[in-house]
Amino acid sequence: MTAELLESVLRDLPRYGRIVKDYPYRKVWRVQVGEEAFYLKFYPHAPNRWRKLVRGSSAMREFTRLQWLQKAQIPACRAQSVLMGLSINGQRGDAVIIEAIEPAESIHEIMLKHHLAGTPVPNHRSLVIQVIDIVQKLGRAELGHSDLHLGNFLVRDGKVFLIDAYPIHRGGVHMRDVLSLANSAQGSATRADLQRGWNILGPGGRMPGRNTLGRRVYRKLMSKIYGGNRWFESVASGGWRGVCFKQFPSPRRWSRASQQTLDRHGWEHACSELLVKIESGQLKVLKSGGSGEVLDGQIVVGGRPMEVVVKRPRRRYWYRYLNEIGRGSRARRAWWKSWRLIYRGIPCAWPLLLLERRSLGYVTDALIVFEKIRGPSLATIHLDELTGEQRCTLFHRVGAILRRMEAVRLYHWDAKSTNWMVQLDDSTGPMPLLVDVDGVRNNWGTGEGLRRLRESLKLHKQYSADDEAALLRGYRPFRR
Repeated sequence: MTAELLESVLRDLPRYGRIVKDYPYRKVWRVQVGEEAFYLKFYPHAPNRWRKLVRGSSAMREFTRLQWLQKAQIPACRAQSVLMGLSINGQRGDAVIIEAIEPAESIHEIMLKHHLAGTPVPNHRSLVIQVIDIVQKLGRAELGHSDLHLGNFLVRDGKVFLIDAYPIHRGGVHMRDVLSLANSAQGSATRADLQRGWNILGPGGRMPGRNTLGRRVYRKLMSKIYGGNRWFESVASGGWRGVCFKQFPSPRRWSRASQQTLDRHGWEHACSELLVKIESGQLKVLKSGGSGEVLDGQIVVGGRPMEVVVKRPRRRYWYRYLNEIGRGSRARRAWWKSWRLIYRGIPCAWPLLLLERRSLGYVTDALIVFEKIRGPSLATIHLDELTGEQRCTLFHRVGAILRRMEAVRLYHWDAKSTNWMVQLDDSTGPMPLLVDVDGVRNNWGTGEGLRRLRESLKLHKQYSADDEAALLRGYRPFRR
């Protein structure tokens, strides 16, 4: 591309390009001119001129670090030029032009696509080896990367490239960099992959039981569940206020709602219709008592019909009016516990909406809306209709979920069979999901959830000794 053509393209950038990523500190444009494409990373100038003068140009920083990667012969994007003082839509800043690697997908997108399809990644081992090799080459060149995650690795024709050079630093690969990569690959990599990376990039030997960096990432994610960001939004309707779910960065196969993108306006209209249906008794009552109601119905959010389950807790005892002060309502605690389980990789009913009605700051009424899970409960499923492999997979997964909860110090003291739903999947096998998270506690007691589940399963007429063995193997895989 000639300098004159590039200048004309930059003068009318919205015509030739589109925004791929839009953050306050950086905007990434993909520009297509004929058959030639490139990416333009635009860094707006900070309002604090002194801070900008001290830190220097972010675009120049990324440009020089891409040159470091090129000199170290590390497969990465190639920087073409850097532009200082560029103005886009009246906003001044600096930009770096990077060669486009196309057609390509990030490893995160590849893993997510195969997860949603229920199929294994065909070149999984090759991708793992190439990612480890890139990080190892960074260390040999005395370079490191403070933001290593699967989204920063592109795959084209089976070859892996590193695409983000701004977090590159001197001094070699730090342990924090390795833990960041391991935390990102936690749900996609096997235990053998993590051990291989630990032996090559880390000190080797037995891996630590918990990733110390995962706690900080988990707290950052949990701080966003009450709205005001890309994933959740505040909503209000008829004296009710709460928070709604919009989208999720890593959708789950067992939840259709997690694969959708919703908006606030659609939720406000759906909230008003839902409240009218609840007050007029149009929803089907699944359970009703002194502790509250469980309703079954359908809502339409942005033109998408969704089958939901509405839980409206009640204060059965007088002391609940006092002990909820400072703790939040039961619906708010269920919202918090559900996202806590999801971010820990534990499958449960997907929370969609939390609404509360207050008087003088005190919650007088509340409700929470979950996505309805299609399938029988663990207490009513006909086990004899399943094959031997499906029954083994089902109970092994139930035991593994309880073990995973206890690994992060979460315990379900009421994990009876009626609190589990089974989603039948022809590709991946039956998937158990928790539907009542009110019984989740911190440091309640090891093995309490397993004991309660085994007691309830004894009432199931088709529950056999082989099912019991599969459940215990899932809970304690390294014991006889």
